[in-house]
Amino acid sequence: MRFFNKKTVILLVAVITVFLLAGSAARGKYQFPFMERAVTVVLAPIEAAVSVMGFSFRQVGSSAGQLITVYRDNQTLKAENDQLRQNNLNVTEVMAENVRLRTMLDYKSRATQFDFVAAKVIARDPGTWTSTIIINKGSADGITKDMAVVTPQGLVGDVTSVYNTTAKVQLILDQCSAVGALVQRPESRVAGIVEGNGANPQAPRMINIARDADIIKGDQIITSGFGGIYPKGLPIGQVMDVVNDKGGLLKYAVVKPAVDFDRLEEVLIIVRSRESVPTLPVVSKNPLNPTTISVPQGAVQ
Repeated sequence: MRFFNKKTVILLVAVITVFLLAGSAARGKYQFPFMERAVTVVLAPIEAAVSVMGFSFRQVGSSAGQLITVYRDNQTLKAENDQLRQNNLNVTEVMAENVRLRTMLDYKSRATQFDFVAAKVIARDPGTWTSTIIINKGSADGITKDMAVVTPQGLVGDVTSVYNTTAKVQLILDQCSAVGALVQRPESRVAGIVEGNGANPQAPRMINIARDADIIKGDQIITSGFGGIYPKGLPIGQVMDVVNDKGGLLKYAVVKPAVDFDRLEEVLIIVRSRESVPTLPVVSKNPLNPTTISVPQGAVQ
């Protein structure tokens, strides 16, 4: 035994044991039950450890596969959710536009005395946000300078510059705007001029009102039609306050516009009006021969 080291002996015993067990198994019975039990006792922990490790690897592989599947499903659901959200926004926008266009069509069907061209607001002048807008219709669509621009709610302004496919519109909020106006209330019918208010662009003023004139808070203001640009009867706004000029014989009314200019998206241009231009009476030196004349174009819009 001294010629063999310990490791060699152990290996030899193991090989012999395996052969004996294999032979016994081939004959259908065990010749060495003690040896079989010994080998089983020795190898059982190793087999158990290998089995546990194999199960763990299978579990890890299965978990990794499930995580990858869950991640892919989550990404798919996220993409579908984003698409549904975008579709919902598109549907909401289309519905809002349909409501506005339906309102405009209803107004056109009622205002049969006018011929309209519909246009979209495509820009505002950044330097004069409350003064001008740009629309997507121009001379190619029959638009010309000084045409009135409205919405179903009321007066917007008038066309000041025309190009081939676009036009610039001056709003009634502009300080340079001057619109002939009238109190709609039958017992009043006070006339004046609505102009833009530089101190408060969202609240134009009706000026040139006599101190004793019958105008009160809540009165509706409409266009008078004098001047030939704006037809008579277009809503301008509502009187929010009446203020006396200091030391004068006049007063002015603060007007809330009928149109919400911050939400202006589509407009209608009046390309033709079948209404006659109102005339103002002129005092004649001969009371037996009174005369009337039309207000000159551009004096009051």
